[in-house]
Amino acid sequence: MAVPDVQLDDVAVFVRVVDAGGFTAAAEALRVPKSTVSRRVARLERRLGTRLLNRTTRAVTPTEAGRAFYARASAALAELHDAASAAFDEREVPRGTVRLVAPPDVGSEVLPGLLAAFVEEHPRVRVEVTLLVDPPDLVESGLDVGLRVGAPRHPALAAVQLQDMGFGLFASPSCVERDGVPESPAELADRPCVVFRPDRGRGRWRLYREGDPAGAVDVVVGGPLAADDITFVRRAAVAGAGVALLPRLVGEIAVREGLLRAVLPEYRTDGWPLFLVSPASPHVPLKVRVLRDFLVEHFPR
Repeated sequence: MAVPDVQLDDVAVFVRVVDAGGFTAAAEALRVPKSTVSRRVARLERRLGTRLLNRTTRAVTPTEAGRAFYARASAALAELHDAASAAFDEREVPRGTVRLVAPPDVGSEVLPGLLAAFVEEHPRVRVEVTLLVDPPDLVESGLDVGLRVGAPRHPALAAVQLQDMGFGLFASPSCVERDGVPESPAELADRPCVVFRPDRGRGRWRLYREGDPAGAVDVVVGGPLAADDITFVRRAAVAGAGVALLPRLVGEIAVREGLLRAVLPEYRTDGWPLFLVSPASPHVPLKVRVLRDFLVEHFPR
């Protein structure tokens, strides 16, 4: 069955006529000629194929079909008005759900505190976080904001670098007390280490003093535990399994919490740049823009 092709403006005029009790009052409220109001209602009746109003010289009243149509049309117009108001208000007050994707290590260690502060500042925004080692394409997945290692190449995405994600050496206080403090990278070869993504059970750490990458030294390390997940490596280090090479961003949070200590803090190894990505469209919703700006401003450097 074909749906009548009615114009929304005609429906709105009909509802105003019923509310106002006549064509003259409706025309005055809409600030249009009475003939325009009459013409639009007549066009609506033709397209619906039924009379909506009884017209006499003394009154204009809805027919039975008109009353039924008015009840549903007025409710639909009210819903549409509310939706338009909400969309307009969002330009001033951020609200709604923002979907964010991030790597597990950064997401689980850094984002909880940041996002708790964000939603306290913006109580009408809800953030849904997905933690994935290999985040999906932001545009194709419909996600709003992403943290990713390496700059995106998609032309529809804008990217801001948050961190260089350099790595440093960390161990638990109990590990340092048990094994002592190493005085040089070479000593790590004889100490238990927790290795990320080992090759035949061993790891090769290329370490250099801050500001002196040309003086880098390679150390082959091993230990009782290894994993392909950096969060596991951090937790194993906290548990005292050995020295771990961790993103400094992650390790320094654990140091502040008293869970880890920096080992050979003057040494580091290169990491990969961490970017915040979001749609490059000029029509990005306010809720996404404020989260993006908050993370750029408050993300630890």
